[in-house]
Amino acid sequence: MVSRAAVFLVLCFGFVLTANAAPRYLGEEIWYEVDSENFRVITDGDPKAVKTLVADLERYRAVATELLEVDPNTPKLTIYAAGDRDTYAGLVGAELAEMTNGLFDTSAEGSYALVNLDGRSIKKQLKAREFLFHEYTHFLSYNGNTIHFPYWYSEGFAEFMATMSFPKKGRYELGEIPQERAQTLMYAGLMPLDRLLRATVYNTDAEEKADVYASGWLLSHWLMMEGDKSEEFKQFVKAYNDGADPVKSLEKALGMSVKELEKAYVAAFDSGEYEVVSGEIPAHFKEAKPKVKRLPKRESVNILAGFIAQSGYNLQALDDLLSYAYHAGIYSTQLAAIKASADLRIGDFPQASHLLASVPRSDRQQPWYLSAHAWLTVNQQATVPNHARDLRSLKKSREEFKYLVDKEPENASHWFGLAMAMEMLGYPREEYLEKLEQAYIRAPRELHIAQWLAEELYQQKDAEYFAKVAKPLMFELPDEDENRQIKMRLAELQGKPKSI
Repeated sequence: MVSRAAVFLVLCFGFVLTANAAPRYLGEEIWYEVDSENFRVITDGDPKAVKTLVADLERYRAVATELLEVDPNTPKLTIYAAGDRDTYAGLVGAELAEMTNGLFDTSAEGSYALVNLDGRSIKKQLKAREFLFHEYTHFLSYNGNTIHFPYWYSEGFAEFMATMSFPKKGRYELGEIPQERAQTLMYAGLMPLDRLLRATVYNTDAEEKADVYASGWLLSHWLMMEGDKSEEFKQFVKAYNDGADPVKSLEKALGMSVKELEKAYVAAFDSGEYEVVSGEIPAHFKEAKPKVKRLPKRESVNILAGFIAQSGYNLQALDDLLSYAYHAGIYSTQLAAIKASADLRIGDFPQASHLLASVPRSDRQQPWYLSAHAWLTVNQQATVPNHARDLRSLKKSREEFKYLVDKEPENASHWFGLAMAMEMLGYPREEYLEKLEQAYIRAPRELHIAQWLAEELYQQKDAEYFAKVAKPLMFELPDEDENRQIKMRLAELQGKPKSI
């Protein structure tokens, strides 16, 4: 926390400078919440423009859930829509702001998207819409499951879906090439097919990323629109997730050699004409009427701080946010608890403990306090030898997590923390494993959760369940030794299924 003296010096120094030279604090902007049935957007942009954007997102969602054949009962997605690059940089840091215009991520607390609106022109708004359609495709494809798609298809298909438009009421169009991808194909040409098919996030450098997106769009377009191979492609995805070679398994699924695929791929590029199809928006869809609410300063600062703590993109910005909140008279004990959660990410337990101690007892039953306090305890005790652990503190954290699980049952982080507390307290394996499984069900892509569950299943020699959890990890772990260990364990347990 910044002292009164430090704040006084900052204010005096700022008074000497001209008004134009004073730094802009994140949180000073006017923030709005634009809310619909399936989206919650936090923005300092033009609320009317964002309201239109949310209405389009609801249309897109109605079409995409049917085209992708996914469960329409997906969780509500929170989107942080920065009105310009300064705000965007305040949320993600200057370096990441130079490299990206938006991000999508998922954590044990839930998924979120972030976009830089970068102005209010129609062209800029259209770009933001394409980005959000792209990222929401990822959300629908990956939410609640452990399926992995090849890098070229994951990004190429999301680009294919990104240019969906709504030219007439009740109808949509799909298949137009994104402008950026058209430019890449025009100036850089096609990425060699063999390299495209074997591309991963880890073996593709920054310069090749645009090539993967553009050539991946072209191949995805051919598969979806001209190749009529969607059912065969599903078989490829299954084989790919079982660890099959990406090139050989695609050949087998499509019944085409690489040379034949390359011929079709090049021909699609040479034609320069890409089919666009039209369809009807599902009849059950009702046009959204998003609600706009101007957020009070204290609430908006807490929301922004919560995002920074959850994402971890620009943790140093929290200090400035706290300083601003303090001298603007909107500092809250909730903000202190949020900062404590961020300190836990970097292992600063003394600072987190100090901040939580400042929260008055009257607020210590709030979920934001209980979560930070319970995680502080389990993190501290995890660094202590078993025989020296403070069982009384661990029992308290167990009760805190149990309360949070009852109050917010969809939050995987609460289940994960409860499992950790129970394991350290010496509960029988089947009891804490039950809580760990609940965390995994809610966040199967959270590495720490999946790795711990995989280890427990291996120790129990449950071959079938271990394979289900461990195989997806091979796509998430770039470390060759870790991948080799998973493969060895899979081979060891093969043919030895055992239920929990």
